[in-house]
Amino acid sequence: MPSVIGCSMPQIYKFLTALLASTGCISLVITGEMNPIMMITGIGLFPGYYRFLRGMAPAPKWAVSSFSFLTLIVFFFDSFVISNDSFLGVAHLTITFQVIKSFALKEPWDHLQVYFMALLQLIVASELTNSIAFGIIFLLFLVAFVSAMVLSHFVKEGTTGKVRFRAPVFAISVLALFFTFLFFVSLPRVSGKIWGKSHIKSIRTVGFSERVDFGSFGDIKADPTVIMRVELSAAEGRPYYWRGMTLNYFDGTSWANTLEKVRIYKDGELFMIRPFRQEDAIAQKIFLEPMDNEVLFGMSDIAAVESAGYSMATDFAHSLFLPFKKGKRFNYLAYSTRDSVPVAEKNLLRYLQLPPGMEGISRLAKDITDPGDSPDQRAQKIERYLMRNYSYSLSVPQPPDGMSPIDDFLFNTRKGYCEHYATAMILMLRTLGIPSRIVTGFFGGETNDYGQYIIVRQSNAHSWVEADIDGIWKRFDPTPPVSEDVTSGISLFLDMIRMKWGRYIVAFSLFDQREIARFMSLPFRLPSMPELKSLRGTVLVIVFALPAGLMLVWVIMKSLRWKRYGPVTGYYLRVRDLVRKRGGAITPFSTPADVSREAVKTGMGSGISEFVTLYEEHRFGGKIMTEEAGANYKELFRELNN
Repeated sequence: MPSVIGCSMPQIYKFLTALLASTGCISLVITGEMNPIMMITGIGLFPGYYRFLRGMAPAPKWAVSSFSFLTLIVFFFDSFVISNDSFLGVAHLTITFQVIKSFALKEPWDHLQVYFMALLQLIVASELTNSIAFGIIFLLFLVAFVSAMVLSHFVKEGTTGKVRFRAPVFAISVLALFFTFLFFVSLPRVSGKIWGKSHIKSIRTVGFSERVDFGSFGDIKADPTVIMRVELSAAEGRPYYWRGMTLNYFDGTSWANTLEKVRIYKDGELFMIRPFRQEDAIAQKIFLEPMDNEVLFGMSDIAAVESAGYSMATDFAHSLFLPFKKGKRFNYLAYSTRDSVPVAEKNLLRYLQLPPGMEGISRLAKDITDPGDSPDQRAQKIERYLMRNYSYSLSVPQPPDGMSPIDDFLFNTRKGYCEHYATAMILMLRTLGIPSRIVTGFFGGETNDYGQYIIVRQSNAHSWVEADIDGIWKRFDPTPPVSEDVTSGISLFLDMIRMKWGRYIVAFSLFDQREIARFMSLPFRLPSMPELKSLRGTVLVIVFALPAGLMLVWVIMKSLRWKRYGPVTGYYLRVRDLVRKRGGAITPFSTPADVSREAVKTGMGSGISEFVTLYEEHRFGGKIMTEEAGANYKELFRELNN
């Protein structure tokens, strides 16, 4: 038997409730972090809202209470055993709550519970994903939420069949989107997460820690995951070497970085690593995906960095480390020079260190080179020898017991990937007394013509050699060139959309707020301190945009003040307001009879009695106002208003 209460609700109101519950649950599903077993209960949304939309009676109270108690028990079991994460346990709990509520919607308050639970689901989902799909769902939720809240007011007032609510819904939706944008742009960015830690998974990288096991690069060379996207200030010829960090100590099975780090602080807007001429530098806007390391990447040797944060670390090899960016989408501007980097270190013995058992490699290095060769000639000969006599392969078997990976590469399999080539060259150079080190980073990248930027993937991970040649750190790359897969045009177009989403929405930061402040204050020549600029940018947005927004709200709400109640109630409220302005004792609790009596006292005429009678018949008597009665009602209103 259909529910009386359910039938009294507009169908669009019931549909919006179902839509909001669905958007909340879908936002969690698309994160990919939900346990499939714990999401099975979500199937119950279909029969629950099918019954609700058909006007069927809610489930018995005892059934709802029993399932709610059972859900609470499952929540604790899920949080500490199944998912072992209370945050994900809450996410699973909200899905089950929405299902239970779909069978127990009676009063308007029940609908509000669904709305705010859906809002909580979107907040939880925002901690688990940054995808474009989530952004689309959020916008859909925002419009549906505003529409439902406006409708809930009319449902409560019992005027849903007597007013046109499309105009207020549209106006308030536009205002909601406007203020959402305003707050998004102007609110200060702070580090940290709502729930104390980030639940967005970082990309696992190799080669960018203090210790790197030999052979680890082979695990990620086939991974097409995008690591970063780069915009260059000017056309720069290939090849692109995106330098990360250097490693200097090799024990036969792993590389390590033993260089001491020093902390550097901002000089104005820049982290200055070494002096340079900005007009001669290669500027790179780099947009990093969340990664599990602190390393900053850039062309050649980075001379300066403009980014968020107050301090970073560097070592004698000019590797850069910024803990602030770990696990986040992060963008920064790097300046690299085309000049050769001089060897500034006095103690180069660390770059001559060799593990035991290098006799065979030493003999090979001497066979390849001539005693009279300069260091540069020796390095070039070794580089050419490795490129021409060895094959590139990611399928490298484990070396036999008792044989090192490099000996196996040089004298047995004669195939390997960048780690094998770079390590072999470094060890041969060191046996010849030439200081050298391994550099880890990325090589190449795919140009996306849709967005005019370079896509760098995990598969571009690379290692190469830097050797001390006549007091200059010179790059050598003995790894043979490998052809790259070509990405389809559709994939590149979609990546451009993802890049813009990540750049301007997900990774919007204090750095971007400072850029807005610059744009808005061009005539004023703001000081160079970035903190002051970002603060002024926020103040400027609030001072100018907020009053403009409030003025727009006031104008719209003034025009909708009476319309939101429908024409009959609107005319009555305007007459009541007029009586009050003319000296009548009108309060918010005055009845129509009180209004009629006070109107007579103020000399508004005999028409007030007929006007109030027509209003009461329509508002409280349920009498539909005919076209003739409506015309008479409007005429009476005009007479009273004169």
